[in-house]
Amino acid sequence: MKKIFIILMLLFFVTTVYARVPKRPLVQIAPKASLYIGSVRFGIGAEVIFNPLRNIGIRFDATEISFGEGGAVFSLNQGAGFDALIYLPMSGMQPYVHAGFGLTANGGTSFSIRGGIGADFVMNKKLTFFAEPGIMIVDQGAADTDFVFRLSGGAKFGILK
Repeated sequence: MKKIFIILMLLFFVTTVYARVPKRPLVQIAPKASLYIGSVRFGIGAEVIFNPLRNIGIRFDATEISFGEGGAVFSLNQGAGFDALIYLPMSGMQPYVHAGFGLTANGGTSFSIRGGIGADFVMNKKLTFFAEPGIMIVDQGAADTDFVFRLSGGAKFGILK
């Protein structure tokens, strides 16, 4: 089992170093819609993505308004959440893996860890559609820990090359 794991890790590192991931804009704005299953919420928001390297991006949620259990909630950069995006080489559909964290302190402290996969569908140099399933683990201090499945989709607009 150890040999198989080492071979898979070597294969992963070789493909990420030598494979060609298409060049992305340095900054992207991404309006999105999200469905949260576990807390039964629907959200509409936007995020900002910085792509400093060809196969690595950094994302943060700019704003979101969500509806569902507990009424409507508006958040402006809720929780100072950051995600790392690692783009995987592939022709046509462009998959990526994302993982990150969030911290919220409004009346009570909440910490979240999130991760998942996603796929970009490039339409032209400035427009990309994306779909992204993922899971969030939310710890609300004294309250219970929640596991929330999130399905997001939207468009990414390149604004800075």
